[in-house]
Amino acid sequence: MSSAEDEPTPWWGDFELDENQGGRWEVGPSTLWLYRTEREWRVVYRAGISSGEPDPLADNSRATVPAPADEFEELFGVEDDDLQISRHGFTKSQGAISLQPALADRPVISRPEHPMHVPAGETMTLYVSTPLWMRVMLPDDRMLTEVPSHRMSDTWFGTSTVDGEFCYATRTSGRSRLESLPVRLHRAVTPLKVKNSANDPLLLERVQLPVRHLSLYRDASDRLWTDAVRMNRSEGAEGADIQIRTGAPQEAQKSTRIQTARDESKRGLFTSTFGAFGALFGSD
Repeated sequence: MSSAEDEPTPWWGDFELDENQGGRWEVGPSTLWLYRTEREWRVVYRAGISSGEPDPLADNSRATVPAPADEFEELFGVEDDDLQISRHGFTKSQGAISLQPALADRPVISRPEHPMHVPAGETMTLYVSTPLWMRVMLPDDRMLTEVPSHRMSDTWFGTSTVDGEFCYATRTSGRSRLESLPVRLHRAVTPLKVKNSANDPLLLERVQLPVRHLSLYRDASDRLWTDAVRMNRSEGAEGADIQIRTGAPQEAQKSTRIQTARDESKRGLFTSTFGAFGALFGSD
């Protein structure tokens, strides 16, 4: 199966490769190649983090299956520090393979392109997108591997070097109107409702999304969504209480759940902030 060259199309789905045949998936700024031999699946991944790669917010979504044979001769024939190659051995490989989107394996610190002020007593909804992982699945539901569509930077988030956790950091459009948010097939949209119950304004420069606890949904137009998240900042609190609204958000028309949460335990999400989830609002 090969997608059109001039328009992004969903990169996920079921694929079939013959022996000594491979495919290419261009997703966000990254590229993933899969190559099948009689007893192996080979995975080649390029994160696309060099200065010449596309912007991580620009959409790029294309599957080329099968890909030209000479493309793999070049991949396997040269040394390239930007490529990660892994080999997975089998008694005999099977041709069926599935690519699935998944949310990140750590919390994501998202920084809107422009900071947002939430006056005292006001509530607003912000649509925040985060990069997806490309999950490679075998027919029996075993996972071969998973790689990020955009390699985010690592960051520590918490009240101190001891009290906190490792997260990913990324930037996002962070739009208050859904219709102004571009559809990007390598990112999932989270409707984030922020309530400022304090007596002073809230400067929303960055926000920590608990994506490990969120499920993933696909709507009728192939846009990907997570559960909605509500955050409430109380008077005197430096962070916020979190509530996850289980189920597809109301904005996701005719949606289907395609991935459950990595961690379905929600313990600690409903109590105020500075424990496991650190300070939810603030600046670097």
